[in-house]
Amino acid sequence: MDESTRHSPPRPGRLSRAALGRLRQPLAPELVSERTTEHGEVLRYIEGWRAIEQANAVFGPDRWGAELVGEVGSRPAPAADGDGAVLYTATVRVTAWGCLPHSDVGTAVAEGGSADAHAAAVKAAATDALKRALRHFGARFGNGLASGPAVGAPGARPEELRRRVLEIARSAGSDEARTESWVERRYGRPLAELDAEALLACVDALSRGLHRRDGSRAA
Repeated sequence: MDESTRHSPPRPGRLSRAALGRLRQPLAPELVSERTTEHGEVLRYIEGWRAIEQANAVFGPDRWGAELVGEVGSRPAPAADGDGAVLYTATVRVTAWGCLPHSDVGTAVAEGGSADAHAAAVKAAATDALKRALRHFGARFGNGLASGPAVGAPGARPEELRRRVLEIARSAGSDEARTESWVERRYGRPLAELDAEALLACVDALSRGLHRRDGSRAA
């Protein structure tokens, strides 16, 4: 994500009508990549460098930036071959001239013990978070595309949604116990018992809360 990081904050102002129009335009089909999972499911996504290219085209190269929020987290993850795997989690905040900032969480798994595999997974988690954060700005960044088990996409798995709930809450400074207590108060059921529909609503509520926090900090 080094090439996407800017250190100067965006200046206050408003996006032009032309820029707003570009944000509403769906991602061009030729910019969409595809891959097939081992289960035969076709996933459609935008590559990280293309997302940066689109942000430069919409906002201008010197009018947007991205930064990691906090440290890149890690925890053990199950591996198909039984070897130790690590799940890396990164939160990225994107700021753009004339817009409120947006944040989101990305993940990637490192399988095997090589340093290169773990370094690549850290970078992939940050890139995933960057792409997810950019989606909040409009259709131009592939809102309707599935990138991994994307939140909101048809067939999103409850266990993945529960992980996203905890990851977003952690980015906002809440530990697992506090998050589970908040979920039970709000939805009347423990996090482990929420279905996909309730989990999606929970992720949306937490994301909006994180965005409001980012916006107040930027004000």
